[in-house]
Amino acid sequence: MLVGLCFIMFCQSSCKDRSSTLTYDDSSSVNIETVFPDTPTGNMIREHLRISMGSGMDAEWKYQKSLSTLRAEPKAAQVLYDGYKKVAPENYFYRNMIVEALKEIRSVGSLEYLNEIAIEKIPADQEPENAEIDTRLDEIMIRITAVEGITLLAADSLVDAERILSQLISHDNLTVRQMAVRGYLQTQFGNKTEKMQELRNRLPEEEHWYITGEATNIKKVAHPEMPEKFDLKTKETKDSPKIKEQ
Repeated sequence: MLVGLCFIMFCQSSCKDRSSTLTYDDSSSVNIETVFPDTPTGNMIREHLRISMGSGMDAEWKYQKSLSTLRAEPKAAQVLYDGYKKVAPENYFYRNMIVEALKEIRSVGSLEYLNEIAIEKIPADQEPENAEIDTRLDEIMIRITAVEGITLLAADSLVDAERILSQLISHDNLTVRQMAVRGYLQTQFGNKTEKMQELRNRLPEEEHWYITGEATNIKKVAHPEMPEKFDLKTKETKDSPKIKEQ
């Protein structure tokens, strides 16, 4: 697809900017000329990121064409990761955008970098006084995107990718653990029943509910009736569901 779900949700009209600055909103922009070098690979990545934020009838076609070109570039993974490290930590959208590119090129060379991103310590919420923002969720989204990339490589029968997924099952964050378990059980390596028992032995009993070899068919999931008005919750209320972090 053109971009990950988060891009579809958040990209606005300013994403059409063709200048050296990629702009998400008034408070978030990146000058990609300072992030990626003026080299054939760097320029290829700059153009790919612009295309990734595009819209229009031919946007998907342009994205897939650009992605095919990027996949054929041996240095793409390293240059993407070098650029990721240059983006300001608070610029979550563009950090995730770069990880999405690392994920989608499905390159053996990207595995090490995806792992480095997945195991990065998740910092505390940087906006504790803002009830509408939880920056930990932005950070978790970045880690999840990295795990998705590792899962794709494991699905491509890369044994080192499955080994890394197994290691990520011990991640400090519950959501990352869940994604790692899901990816680990999707690979073609080993016996799924034996792997599920292994996971039950490794994970606390209260987390065994997400150890399943069955994929959810979203078409069969019952959809709730939509209310006429939405009661938007702040990020923390007494009624909010809680999942205990380990």
